[in-house]
Amino acid sequence: MERAEKIGLGVAAGGHIALFGVLSLSLLSQPDEAYKPKAIEVMIADEVGLESASPNPALIPPATSVAPELGDPDPADLSEPEPAELTPAPDIKPTPQRQKPVAKPKPKPKDKPKPKGSRLGKDFLKGVTDQSSVSRNQNVTGEKASARAVASLQQELYRQLKRQWKPPTGADAEKLRTKVTARLDRSGNIVGTPSATTSGITPGNRSQAAIHKERAIAAVKLAAPYTTFPEKYYSEWQVIEPVLYLGI
Repeated sequence: MERAEKIGLGVAAGGHIALFGVLSLSLLSQPDEAYKPKAIEVMIADEVGLESASPNPALIPPATSVAPELGDPDPADLSEPEPAELTPAPDIKPTPQRQKPVAKPKPKPKDKPKPKGSRLGKDFLKGVTDQSSVSRNQNVTGEKASARAVASLQQELYRQLKRQWKPPTGADAEKLRTKVTARLDRSGNIVGTPSATTSGITPGNRSQAAIHKERAIAAVKLAAPYTTFPEKYYSEWQVIEPVLYLGI
């Protein structure tokens, strides 16, 4: 460190010491009165007033109201009013009410007569079981066959066909279905030659389709005559259309 720097550092330190001394002297010279608390003056009275200085509203008399004086009425105001002129009311004629036209009742459509035909060929596969046959003395109410009677006829038809039906066996033989249509007389004998159509033919069972049709027609012929059908339901079984297949 050079000499000039040392001299400057000493002068600065001396100035700080002098400043600190001046501040200390100024604080010591102030009086202690600034830090003393101020005294509070308290007055002690011998007697305390027991009456309130505010006025009591109950003791103040109410103000009297004075009505304004009215003079004598004007004689002009007491005169009778002139009667108003009455204008005659116009004659109003009531408008006649229009009567609504009464709608004529529409005639009820006549019931079309249901065509009478055989229902034995519709959905033959329903209700096929090995139940007892339908005899001629069966108690069926009414001349028109009910749904239960038609189902009984279907069951009896298949019961008789199962005895004569011998389907061929082989590949896809269960897919073949042959529907035979035959007309019967009232004695249950076949009229004419029955016709048949075969469905469900595949490449595997094509060779068996012709045999399937021949045996189905043969089963219908061998089961005749159908003497167990009630004669009063002849309209239901005069045309039979059974569907024969493997497993019936």
